[in-house]
Amino acid sequence: MKESSGSQSEKTGGSAAKKGLRGFVTALLIVAFIAGCGFAYWKITTKPPEGQTDISPDANDDAPTYKLERYYTILVVGDDQKGGNTDTIMLVRYDTQEMKVNVLSIPRDTLVNSPLANKKINAVYHNLGGMDALMEEVSELTGYRPNNYMLVDTEVFTKVVDAMGGVDFYVPFDMDYDDYHDENNDGVIDYVFTIHVEEGQQTLSGYDALGVFRWRQNNNGAGHVYMNPDIERIDMQHDLLMAIAEKAMNTKNVLTLMNIAKAVIDQCETDLSLGNIQWYFEEFLKMSMDNIDFFTMPTNGAWIYKTAYVTIEVDPWLQMLNESFNVLDRGLTREDVGILYVGRQIDLKNGQLYVEPDDLACTNGTEIDKNFLKNSN
Repeated sequence: MKESSGSQSEKTGGSAAKKGLRGFVTALLIVAFIAGCGFAYWKITTKPPEGQTDISPDANDDAPTYKLERYYTILVVGDDQKGGNTDTIMLVRYDTQEMKVNVLSIPRDTLVNSPLANKKINAVYHNLGGMDALMEEVSELTGYRPNNYMLVDTEVFTKVVDAMGGVDFYVPFDMDYDDYHDENNDGVIDYVFTIHVEEGQQTLSGYDALGVFRWRQNNNGAGHVYMNPDIERIDMQHDLLMAIAEKAMNTKNVLTLMNIAKAVIDQCETDLSLGNIQWYFEEFLKMSMDNIDFFTMPTNGAWIYKTAYVTIEVDPWLQMLNESFNVLDRGLTREDVGILYVGRQIDLKNGQLYVEPDDLACTNGTEIDKNFLKNSN
């Protein structure tokens, strides 16, 4: 009887083990099925964006045309949490022949010929008609309108970095900043944004990566100070974006990429479809880090009344534009862009350039709107 009982016990144990194995195999098959469906869905829905085929509404033989078989361009804009100004403006050009991405940062204080009294480019989106107005203003600087746009808010940025498991980055100095913003000056704090990141190599969460990306100075003025805040901040952003790009290149999991694409399409203002974003991901994963380059629009500082701007260095910019960001079938000239610049020699005062509206000229001869802020902003 004992022998029989032991044998029965072994059978029961063996049966349970087999059931457990079957359950494990079933779970694996379900996971594989889901992954396979995800991959199939990705492949079916992925497609390149459609774009304009001509620089002007009325096509003619002399009009320069977009080389859409080769180039795709996106204007990527980071929105300020306060809703007052855009925080970051970047033009991305993807070259499908060279498998190369060039990213241009346009400094937020760049002087543009807008009807606003505050003529910084970062004031255009929220004060002059949204993305369409900003795209038009950028076209004055580049000679063409970007094919597509994407407005990225802080939540999307943090979600993308977190979806990749954070980003490895060397933070060059301690960053400590607290912003308690009372938008209506009614004593009610509308939002809180804090940056507390220590110097050193580390894996940044999405929130801390955003802090490094946005940092300009510490609250108490101690620690590191950017001597040229707008430009040095852009350099830091480029370094961080390179680290994020490297991490993304190592993210081969389709489901992870789908989650990132969905987060982008759900929470960004964009004219790209989910399939378009998936296509960009696929193209991106074919590249190496050597095929990604960052540029900053060449500028000089200038004061107009009591407001600090940066003015574009026209000739260096045209050279950079034609070498790295042109998408047309010919080279771009001063007449193709509407850039404000200082039109006469002005001596520096205490190392600073002070300019009056009458000192300005426009490359293509467009009339300059001379309504400027007369108080510091």
